[in-house]
Formats: sequence, C-alpha cells, structure tokens
Amino acid sequence: MAEQRAQRRLAAILAADVVGYSRMMQQDEAGTLAILKDRRKTVLEPTVANHGGRIIKLVGDGALIEFASAVDAVECAARLQERMAAGNADQSDGLQIVLRIGVNLGDVVVDGDDLYGDGVNIAARLEALADPGGVWISEDAYRQVRGKLALSFDDLGARVLKNIAEPVRIYRVTNTPAVTVTATTTSTPEKPWRRACRARP
Repeated sequence: MAEQRAQRRLAAILAADVVGYSRMMQQDEAGTLAILKDRRKTVLEPTVANHGGRIIKLVGDGALIEFASAVDAVECAARLQERMAAGNADQSDGLQIVLRIGVNLGDVVVDGDDLYGDGVNIAARLEALADPGGVWISEDAYRQVRGKLALSFDDLGARVLKNIAEPVRIYRVTNTPAVTVTATTTSTPEKPWRRACRARP
C-alpha cells in the first residue's frame, strides 16, 4: 500500500506568549488566570476573528494562530499589542498581560486541525526572541506586507534560530506601544507548545 502523502499548505503563522507568566502565577495564581481568561475573550478571540485568523491551539500562556494572509497576520499582531496595552492601563503591575509575538509565512504540514513544520517553528522562534510588547516577523512575511500596512519596520538582520537550518532575516514592527516589564526572569523556559512544534515533521 502506497504511503499517504502529507498534506501541506502555505500559511502565515502568529505565535504569542505572555512575558513573565511563571512569575505572575507564583505571585497571584487566581488573579493571573482570571485576567488571562478575560483577555482571551475580550481581546485575543475577537481580534483574531476580525482579521480572519484561526486559533490552532492555546496552551498555558501560549497561542498559535493561522492566517491565509501575511498582511492579516501582521496587522492582527499589531492590533493585539495595542489592545493589550490599552487593557493594562488600569491594571496593577503584577497583573499586566504583556505579549511577545512572532509572525512567519511558510509551508506547514497539516494534521487534522493542527499544523507543524518549519513554517510554525520559525514563528515560535521569533516570538521567543521578541522584546516585551514587540512583534518580530520573518523576511518571508515582510516581503508580503511592506507598503501594505500603516506600520514601520526595523531590519534586525539575519539571525541563526535554534533547530532551523538556514539563518532567517528578521524585521521588528516599530510602532507598537512601549511597555515596561519589571522583575522578569533572565531566561524563558521553553513552552510545551514550542516543544510540540518540533515533535512532528
């Protein structure tokens, strides 16, 4: 019997997670879970829906989201940062939800409702490197969005990303709201959903 060929497609992938989530949980577990749940309902889900995205998975403080358009993905990322910053205005420092976001356009492997492969992995790597409140995008995504959005970008040059064969040129969205994060840890443990990204082809 012939081996079934993997289903693949081109997709824009947005990866996001909450800065300092472990510290927040240690300080106020119930309060952190409540505010995170509220932000998912009032900010994440409607913003993703408004830009035609599909939430692939939510694991702890992490989110993976698929878009058919890189323009929609990057615009959604910028709007998420704006709306999260607005929501933090009346919150104490310990309960502010600050995101890091990475966006990549690439080929992905489809497995039911889930996606795998370098297209996903690169987005996750960019998110891990991004500054708090920032949006970092790959060159493949940047080529599709330049001149199409009212956003500015800094060229951060090519970076070697963990477990990615070729260096990736990275661009940072410059006009997202400035944020200040206090008492964050110096190293970010790998998220379970990042490990899951690498566990499949």
